[in-house]
Amino acid sequence: MTYFRNTTVNLVVIFAVLGTAISVQAATDDLEREFEVGAGGTLTLTSDSGAIEVETWDQDRVLVNVRNTDGYTIDFGQSGNDVVVTADSEGSNFFGLINFSGRSSVGFRVRVPVNYNVELGTGGGSIEVSDISGSVRADTSGGSIEVGNVSQGTVRADTSGGRITVGDVDGDVFADTSGGSITIGDVTGNAYADTSGGNIEIGAVLGDITADTSGGNIRVGEAGGEVELDTSGGTIRAAWAEGPISADTSGGNIFLAGSNTRVEADTSGGSIEIEASTGPVVADTSGGRIEIRNASASIHADTAGGSIDAELVNVEDGVDATVRLDTAGGDVTIRIPADHAASIRADLDVSRRARRDYRIYTDFPLIIREDDGDIVGEGDINGGGDRITLSTTNSDIHILSQ
Repeated sequence: MTYFRNTTVNLVVIFAVLGTAISVQAATDDLEREFEVGAGGTLTLTSDSGAIEVETWDQDRVLVNVRNTDGYTIDFGQSGNDVVVTADSEGSNFFGLINFSGRSSVGFRVRVPVNYNVELGTGGGSIEVSDISGSVRADTSGGSIEVGNVSQGTVRADTSGGRITVGDVDGDVFADTSGGSITIGDVTGNAYADTSGGNIEIGAVLGDITADTSGGNIRVGEAGGEVELDTSGGTIRAAWAEGPISADTSGGNIFLAGSNTRVEADTSGGSIEIEASTGPVVADTSGGRIEIRNASASIHADTAGGSIDAELVNVEDGVDATVRLDTAGGDVTIRIPADHAASIRADLDVSRRARRDYRIYTDFPLIIREDDGDIVGEGDINGGGDRITLSTTNSDIHILSQ
């Protein structure tokens, strides 16, 4: 909206325009209009400001109640099964001028058929939509958005300053806020959530999940597709994903059930736990421990300050099961099936004063020797195979058979 400077010339122009404008203004503070419609139509409601509430009922009618209309021009229209409602503050119809009435408490309460679509926009106020069968589009510049369960439709929710809550959705969900938390239920399509300052929580999703926050925790349920999770300041928790999963945080822990394809986890200040993966695993942290269980493919884990504990299980023939575990200050443990074919090298960097305090412990026949002050363990097990490389400083290395 464009605002004119408070000068004498501009005020003269403004009042001249307002004096000649033809508008339909409400005679009373409240208005009510009713429209006969059929299922599958669309309500389009746009206002300069004000809260919007939409409920469904079992009638083929749209009932619109507008509260506190003083200072606003309200336009109603219908085309077939579609209904359009527009609310403009006085003086804004032609050039988007400021509302001189000072009223900003206009509000909307609407009832629509259960099988109906809604497109809602307000320049300042909350938006609420009850359970509905149809698409929902909600956009506000300053308020929360709450949408119930949605069947057979896409949900798009966007606010510049408030939380977003969406129930179960039979379709896709797109949620974006510049300052609030996002909560989404189970989704049969894809789920996208983006906030600059809040937590994100999403239920089970049959498609892809994308969640991004600059300041909060992320928790998501099972996913049938790809999962991408990113936060600059919080913990990430994710259930099993059929597609690849990527989790990145600059200040928190990561807990992942795993993936049927690939797992990537990166944190600058926390621990990483991965319960299982049938595909490759890459885990990296600058300040925490790493624990990986039930991995059936390659494992690459790196930490600058913590222990690493990894497990290989059920590796199929022809699958790359290369392992590299590297830490600058913590114990390293690798658990390997007794019949797994691998070529192992373990490097233990020990300071002179601590040389007697740390060891390489192995259930497999490796050659343990000193090499320029370091302790090195090498050897092929079950004829040799995938490379397993382990390294740490002033800590123990455990190579265990299972």
